[in-house]
Amino acid sequence: MKILHLTNHLNTGGITTYIRTLAGEQVKAGHDVFVWGADGSCSQDLRAGGSTVLGDVPRCKSELSPRLWLTLPKLIHILKTRSIDIIHTHTRVTQVLAAAATFFVKIPYVSTAHMFYKRRLGRRLFPCWGKKIIAISNVMEEGLRTIFKEKELPPIIVVPNGIDVEKLCAKFDSADRDKIRKNYGYQNEDLVILSLSRLISVKGVHILIEAFAAARKEARELKLLVSGSGDPVYTQELKDRVKELKLERDVLFLGNEPEIEKPLRAGDIFAAPYLWPEAFGLAVLEAMAVGLPVVGSISGGIVDLLGHGKYGLLFERENVSDLASCFLRYAKDTSLRSQMGKAARQAALEYTSSVMCERILKVYENVLAGKA
Repeated sequence: MKILHLTNHLNTGGITTYIRTLAGEQVKAGHDVFVWGADGSCSQDLRAGGSTVLGDVPRCKSELSPRLWLTLPKLIHILKTRSIDIIHTHTRVTQVLAAAATFFVKIPYVSTAHMFYKRRLGRRLFPCWGKKIIAISNVMEEGLRTIFKEKELPPIIVVPNGIDVEKLCAKFDSADRDKIRKNYGYQNEDLVILSLSRLISVKGVHILIEAFAAARKEARELKLLVSGSGDPVYTQELKDRVKELKLERDVLFLGNEPEIEKPLRAGDIFAAPYLWPEAFGLAVLEAMAVGLPVVGSISGGIVDLLGHGKYGLLFERENVSDLASCFLRYAKDTSLRSQMGKAARQAALEYTSSVMCERILKVYENVLAGKA
């Protein structure tokens, strides 16, 4: 099968990680995989994994962008010359582009719903979901059915996100924890809270900083490691707040770290203080897979992922004192950290990339066979 994934860009992020994981599994299964998206930090990884990257395309955020529509002839040419069997879109912009392309080239497409979309006029008039929607969690499916009318949606298939657990754990286990922590400036007695996300307001890192400051008054061994990049204005606001709190020595902004096993190896507790309902929580799953005890907000798919509190602590979204209390529970109870870490690692085995790939290939096959 010849598969074409369409996305906006190939920089670090949840969607790119999803595509990289899925494409790698599809290549291993013997399929020809093509990825269309503006070249970015993950392009080389995709190429190394066996995908053909078509990265010389403009990065567009709007479905009305002239630059987007100037790429339409090129996409049509690729669909024809590469003999693509099915298109898999991952963003609203590429859904619209695929819909336009398939008007000229009769190739079916499907969409993965990675986030909760708003029911704007454009989406109501031109849904552009394709033949089927792949929802990355049960929460995502429920959200789609709540936000949109049934006639606006094609069949929805739930295929939970997956990661290459074995590969991630191998990298994690081989990473030198002492060396990494020393490079980050940590001592043996330090208890490191890790945040691994894009630095945008809906990820709640500002809530995390306030909770960390409160918890550290009772647990001086706590340190905070913020890994990721994003909105420069928001990032500066976070750094300014850390300075106001006089915590510059206790909070490290790592920036973007492609080798995620390094910050994961340095951490002792993983924090997911997300404000916007997460459809799944890929970074949370990665932390679970390597056995980090997690604390996550009661938000979207995080609750299901953490087994409603069986595989990690949950706190009321935006509640600083509640989050601080969770940090203190972990800080004061070594056995709780160990128990939650083991439970999380075991639960993560249910979300493997190979199972995700098998189920998505089945969706492709049904679409190509014309099945509902």
